Amino acid sequence: MKKRSQIAEKYKWDLSPIYSSCEELLQDVEKLKSYPEKLASYKGKLKKPALCLEFFKLGTEVSKLDEKISVYLLLKLSENLEDAKYLELESVVSTINKKISCATAFEESELLKCGEKYIRKLMADERFAIYRLSLDNFLRNKDHVLSEKEEEIISKAGKSLGGYSDVFDNLDNLDLKFQDAEDAKGKLHEVNQHNYSELLESKDRVLRKNALISYTKGYHSVSNTIGSTYISSVEGDWFMADVYKFDSVLESSLFGGNIPKEVYTKLLESVRNSVKYVHKFYALKKKALGFKDYYMYDRLVPITKSRDKYNYEDSCRHVLNAMAVLGEDYVKHLNDAISNRWIDVYPCEKKESGGYCCNVYEPHPYILLNTVDDSRSIYTLAHELGHAMHGKLSAECQPYESYDHTIFLAEIASTVNEVLLFKYLYANAKSRNDKIAHLEKYISNIIATIFVQTLYSEFEYYAHSLVEKGEPISKELLNAKYKELTQYYYGKGVKLLPDDVGEGWMRIPHFYRAYYVYKYATGMTAAINFGRKISSGDADTRDKYIKFLQAGSSDYSINILKTAGIDLTTDEPYKVMEDELKWAISELSNLIG
Repeated sequence: MKKRSQIAEKYKWDLSPIYSSCEELLQDVEKLKSYPEKLASYKGKLKKPALCLEFFKLGTEVSKLDEKISVYLLLKLSENLEDAKYLELESVVSTINKKISCATAFEESELLKCGEKYIRKLMADERFAIYRLSLDNFLRNKDHVLSEKEEEIISKAGKSLGGYSDVFDNLDNLDLKFQDAEDAKGKLHEVNQHNYSELLESKDRVLRKNALISYTKGYHSVSNTIGSTYISSVEGDWFMADVYKFDSVLESSLFGGNIPKEVYTKLLESVRNSVKYVHKFYALKKKALGFKDYYMYDRLVPITKSRDKYNYEDSCRHVLNAMAVLGEDYVKHLNDAISNRWIDVYPCEKKESGGYCCNVYEPHPYILLNTVDDSRSIYTLAHELGHAMHGKLSAECQPYESYDHTIFLAEIASTVNEVLLFKYLYANAKSRNDKIAHLEKYISNIIATIFVQTLYSEFEYYAHSLVEKGEPISKELLNAKYKELTQYYYGKGVKLLPDDVGEGWMRIPHFYRAYYVYKYATGMTAAINFGRKISSGDADTRDKYIKFLQAGSSDYSINILKTAGIDLTTDEPYKVMEDELKWAISELSNLIG
């Protein structure tokens, strides 16, 4: 693997617009240290509107500075995960942020003591216009606020109450080892988190089976530790929800974003109603591949491989062409991102793996890639650019206080780009095999993002319900439930290994963020609705979508989405999603013959 110094500058992000030198960064870190005392000095003064406004503005000032520092440290550490200087600074900033959190623990309880009439008076005051949603949230939250002392205790205990994810990450990334997998010719292949999916795509069925067995045995070897860690995490989730006077962890999770429970229940109901198309797809693959039996380790092997290989420049060109349906201004921003070094493109020694987009109000978002010039990287580029355009357009149209969109909305923009890219590549595919490859990838992505994530969400609902009801919970009960759900969602046509005890849930890191995964499913559903209509030339939907990107968090997420024409509490978005899946499977069936 290349050293970072061996990669051309044009393929590396330019961080100088954030800080041109380490000295500038250190000056801001010192400045950040002064804020806990300044913020704490407003304690007991929020009952005076003028001082309350000062406090809010100071909070914005702190947040902007902290974001600038934290983003820069994240990006520098992504360049080199072992950089001691930035690791130390990250620890320093983390300590400062804990002090800031403790210094502002009084805010919510003090404002609520001033009374609803006072808060509504502030909301009617134009000087507080950009803080209205925050003030409304204070009122919404009035039944779930602790005393000032209790809030301070929870703030101080935050790390110890939420460290289960770190335990899992260290176990999963550092300690967990897998046996090599033997292929049909007796050759051994290393198995790890990075190449596992690639091994399951191999044409060698013996290798696929042995890779799955290796992976399963690896997690089984630490199943007691992971089981205890996850159960403790679920119990911690319930402790926090109960302390804040919620009836369930689900209620607590939805309440934060003001998401109606109907969004969650409609997702589960609608996805279960459409699961027969997942079964149909795997039956189609089984026939196309000529298998007598079809196992879990056969799911990722492609019917055919596309001959298309995209280098980075080709990927950029195709993405720009695919996104032309979103208008000239959108494409201009894409060009800015590509030409002005918002993107760190290629892998190198000590660089963080994977890909992400980091939104920052100023100067612009940054994207980390690890492009290997294959058919996957083009979708990763489109996905992360979707996140970047969401952040950039929001920052252009919203004040800092409302530019950053919520997690509930985050995956929509990225996935719309993937849908539009698929539509473009499929329409321009030059051969039957390429069309089959594009369709199979698209269908598989819908299944992985909507159906599998809903499976995960049903599983975590089961786990949390056991704890909330005071019923016994164990690794064995969780395994049995996961096995049951796996067979239901994939269908009886997809066989499990005879010794599969249902431990597949143990490899999912998102389970340590309660009720996070369902947002992937709702996000993909919304994205298909946008993408299907925009690609067909629906100018009204395109314009609503651009306004959606510009809205940031200026309103509650569910309202922003409704304004854009999508109501996830109704059947309609799921009907559109099902129609799209049926269309894609029908196209694939016709091509296979």
